[in-house]
Amino acid sequence: MKKILFLCLVLVSAVSAQGQMAKFQALYLLQFAKNTSWPQEDNGKPFVITVVGDNALASELRAIASNKMVGDRRVSIAEAVQPSGLAKSDIIYLGESKNSQMGALVAAQSGNRVLIVGSRKGLCSSGAGITFVTDGGKLNFEICEANIGRSGLKVAPRLYQLGTAVY
Repeated sequence: MKKILFLCLVLVSAVSAQGQMAKFQALYLLQFAKNTSWPQEDNGKPFVITVVGDNALASELRAIASNKMVGDRRVSIAEAVQPSGLAKSDIIYLGESKNSQMGALVAAQSGNRVLIVGSRKGLCSSGAGITFVTDGGKLNFEICEANIGRSGLKVAPRLYQLGTAVY
C-alpha cells in the first residue's frame, strides 16, 4: 500500500511539474509576442500562436491568453498535430515530440513573418528563432538574432539580455 501511495505521489508531482512548465512556457510565449515588432499590415487581425504537438501548452495558452492582446490584435491559439500545412501563424511552437521536424518547418515557413519557437536546447541550429532550455528545473531560452532576422522580424533588445544569445 505504501508503495502504491508513493508511486501516486511521484506521478502527481511529475504531472504538476509538467503543468507548471507548460504555464511558464505559455507566459514566455506571450512575452515573446509582446516584445517583437510585427508587420503593420496585420493590425486588427487575430494574433495566432500555433502549438504543434503539445496539448498541455495549448491548454495553458488558451487559459492565460483569453482576452489578451498583442498591440491591437486579439490573441488566438491554434493547435496542429503536424508542422506541415499550417494556417497563417505569427508564432509557431514545435513541441518536444516534433523536434526532428524543425528543419522542415523552417523551410516551409521560409519567406513568412513568423517566430518559430522550439522546445529543446540547440534547435536554433536547425533554424528556430527561440528555443526553450531547462537547466536544473529552471526554464530559460536561447535566442538567435540571425534566424529571427531571416523571418523579417525584430525583437526587443531586452529579450537578448534575458535569454542566451546563440549564433
